[in-house]
Amino acid sequence: MKIFKIFNVKISRTWFIILAIIFVIAGYFIISSAFKSPLDSYVTEKVSAGEVLQEVSETGSVKSTNDISLGFKTTGKISRIYVAAGNNIKPGDILAELDSSQTSAQLQNAKAALDVANNQYNKLLNGLTLEDIKIYEDAVSSATHDLNSADDSALNTLNDVYTKIYNAYAAVTTIQSSYFSTSDQEGIKVQDARKNINDNLQNVKTYLDSAQKSQTSSNIDSAISRVILSLNNIYADLNIIRNQCDLGIYYTKVSSADKTILDNQRGYINTATASVTTSQQDVASYKIALQTAKDNLALKTASARPEDIDIYKAQVSQAEANVNLYQSQLSDNYLRSPINGRITKVNAKGGEIISPNESVINLLSSEPFQIKVDIYEQDIVNVKVADKVNITLVAFPKQIFEGKVLLIDPAEKIVDNVVYYEVTIDFPGQLESVKSGMTADIVIQTNKKENVLRVPKSVVENIDGKEFLQIVNKGNIENREVTTGLEGNDYYEIISGLLEGDTIITGKR
Repeated sequence: MKIFKIFNVKISRTWFIILAIIFVIAGYFIISSAFKSPLDSYVTEKVSAGEVLQEVSETGSVKSTNDISLGFKTTGKISRIYVAAGNNIKPGDILAELDSSQTSAQLQNAKAALDVANNQYNKLLNGLTLEDIKIYEDAVSSATHDLNSADDSALNTLNDVYTKIYNAYAAVTTIQSSYFSTSDQEGIKVQDARKNINDNLQNVKTYLDSAQKSQTSSNIDSAISRVILSLNNIYADLNIIRNQCDLGIYYTKVSSADKTILDNQRGYINTATASVTTSQQDVASYKIALQTAKDNLALKTASARPEDIDIYKAQVSQAEANVNLYQSQLSDNYLRSPINGRITKVNAKGGEIISPNESVINLLSSEPFQIKVDIYEQDIVNVKVADKVNITLVAFPKQIFEGKVLLIDPAEKIVDNVVYYEVTIDFPGQLESVKSGMTADIVIQTNKKENVLRVPKSVVENIDGKEFLQIVNKGNIENREVTTGLEGNDYYEIISGLLEGDTIITGKR
């Protein structure tokens, strides 16, 4: 019984110890969890100064350059040969030139057109100057003056027309009273025609008075149109009267002089119709000119519409493309050396017409190999002649050769709708076992900045054209706008927004 009691006491103590340990561990985790910082789930680092390196990496191939034949890419007339057999040359030296007069003129015209397109585009975006607005306002004033002058001239013409119609009516009246009786058919027709002429005369007087009173272009234009109709009616009535003078007894009764008077009056009316028609055309033309001037003024002083901006922007893009085209063509008119070497033969002379890729010059390279590599269009903008290049041959992976960019071909290559540009790289550290066609991995160092503030590229986010990253400020995470400089392969240069020692978020644990 005593032994059992002792055993029972030992068991109770063991369980107590176990439970105590459990409670201690649980309490630790509870307390740790309660006091754990949210930052513990993020990876951070201090902003520091360092190197930002911009590089372009590609794969190319080794090419033999011992004996090279060079020619132009386009047809043209050789204007000058700059070298002779035996001359030593360097990469980039001009060896020959095609006649560039036409291309140069086209380039100048394209540049002038680009300037015009840019000016028009900028004016559209920025609005017209006061001087520009005055030009369009002056155009409206000039067109208004021209229309007023045309209206005045039209009124004078209508006054002259009225006089001619009045004279015709007076002549008809005299002839009717002198020769014609109302007792026969001929006399009745003359009487009716005279009455019609008088009615039209009164109508013309009404139209003229209304136009002179209002002095408005619309009323003058209306008067002109109606007067033309009246003149046509009067001319027809004069023809009737003239015809009656040659019928029956009136053939001999009406004197030749009076018949001539009628003929003259018909001529006057016909001339008057032509004059009024000319006035009508002049007024209409000046109306159109005035409306055009007003429309131009309204258009130029109105806010730019999105569709207009797109049109002018497209014109600028097209003009830029033309400039680039002629610049490329002008560059193609110069035959340059791609390597160090010596001229062995000149196959052409000035004045000759040559075909594309026709051999013009042969040269012997002083270096047996170069590397040719195609660079993607987005990377080529960063590559420059003389840029440093690290070269690794697949056949010699442990050896790094140093080279430099010798030549960038201005003509593009399109492969599967992707644009590339061929770059020629100097390969000075050759081994005897190097062969033409070997694969070369190249790294072109296009830019480098040392001792600048930098952050990993992965932490910078572009939002609506602005750049942000996350920093730790007084224990809190906040977004910070920054200004970046050089974009390297791994880092961004930070120009503003951060200080050395600032803590940034680089990822999550």
